[in-house]
Amino acid sequence: MKKLISRVLQKKNILLIAVITILCGIGGSMYNIFVVNRQQSMVIEFNYPGSEKGLNPDGSTFEISELKSTAVIEKAKEYMNETESDTEFLRSRVFITSKISDTSIDKIISDVQTEKNTIYMPTTFYIYYSQKNKFSKNESKLFMESLAKAYTEYFSEKYSEKNDILIFDPDNYDFEHIDYIEAHRIFKNKVESMLNYITAHQTENRAFYSEDKLNLGMAAKKLESFRDTSLEKFYAYIVQNSVSKNNSEYIKSLDYLIDDNTLEYKKEIEGSEIIKNAVEKYDPSIAAVAFVPSIDIKKNYYMSRTKTGIDDLTKMSYNDGMTASKTLKEVEYYKSLREKFSVVNFSSAAKKQIADDMLKEMAENLEQISTEILKIDDEYITHKTMNYFVIRLPSDYSLRLSLIAKFVIAGFAVSLALILFNEFLRMRFLKKVHVIDSAFEAAEEAKKKEEEEEEEKEEE
Repeated sequence: MKKLISRVLQKKNILLIAVITILCGIGGSMYNIFVVNRQQSMVIEFNYPGSEKGLNPDGSTFEISELKSTAVIEKAKEYMNETESDTEFLRSRVFITSKISDTSIDKIISDVQTEKNTIYMPTTFYIYYSQKNKFSKNESKLFMESLAKAYTEYFSEKYSEKNDILIFDPDNYDFEHIDYIEAHRIFKNKVESMLNYITAHQTENRAFYSEDKLNLGMAAKKLESFRDTSLEKFYAYIVQNSVSKNNSEYIKSLDYLIDDNTLEYKKEIEGSEIIKNAVEKYDPSIAAVAFVPSIDIKKNYYMSRTKTGIDDLTKMSYNDGMTASKTLKEVEYYKSLREKFSVVNFSSAAKKQIADDMLKEMAENLEQISTEILKIDDEYITHKTMNYFVIRLPSDYSLRLSLIAKFVIAGFAVSLALILFNEFLRMRFLKKVHVIDSAFEAAEEAKKKEEEEEEEKEEE
């Protein structure tokens, strides 16, 4: 055993082991620097409702291929300050694979076994990028970070909610040529739509606070305060003082609205009465077959009423009656306005000026409120959109000592194998090779001898 060890650990062999091991270590380092660290990957996990069904937040069909679309790649190039790079070439270097969790697979198998229709799309994706030129500056991590940022913006802009309804720009309305009562209606409808939108977001997340420590409930209070104070004050002034830019024209418009809604009311109430009379006529006749004797789980006797067409007619009659009631209230409202505005032939310039000033102040106030609540809601949408998916970016550059160690161990093993082969197996191997060569040579000579004998026979 000592002879074996001393034979292996000869000076020349130790030198060989050291050289090969060092070269393999250097090779591992180069592989780590120029190959591994130029191949990056990141993970995207979608977690919004509907993602498992292959839908975007707005209900459209989800396509992960948009991550490497021209628009996203171009945006990523801007973040890298590499606008000269070939977009199609960068796209060809991006690869996407998907993963389905074990829980989802178990659910799919369970649904299949119970013969349920199941639809499940992967919600976790792995994105890989490999830099083509391994000897140029390493920009693979920068590209992945830029790609993640570009896709986040692209996805948010295209599929997240749009809160344009919260924008109020007075320049978009021609209040100079709109009568005051109509301006009030415009303001009221705008405020109600803004309030409904903010209230819906408040219901979704009551715990959200903006950077300025404001929440959506505070934004809703601003709108409610404007509606119940400024807007009501303006309405009360123009109605009580019968202020109009043109009283006679406004009265004509009220007459038209009264006539139109009165006609609509008559149609609705008559339709309701016709259906009601039909129900009263046929309901007693159908009762004999509509009620079926039945017994409940406690063995108690009762009459079960089956659903008939009379039920639908009753519902139609009720809906028409309710619509007619609303229309009648509108007619009464327009009549009350006509009664007030008919008293005045025209509005004085002073009253109009007061109304104009109030209108201008309202527009400025609502514009300011719009800016404030839009800022809060923008932050909320950003917060909400960030929860749509999570991106895990590649780790920072590292030497990865474990990888280098594997190369060193492999080098040591290869060098040791070469020494063992050279010291103990080479001669045996060479002898076997020599025997094989001799066998081949003998076979060749025998073959030549046979060919010569055949030629001699042919000559004879």
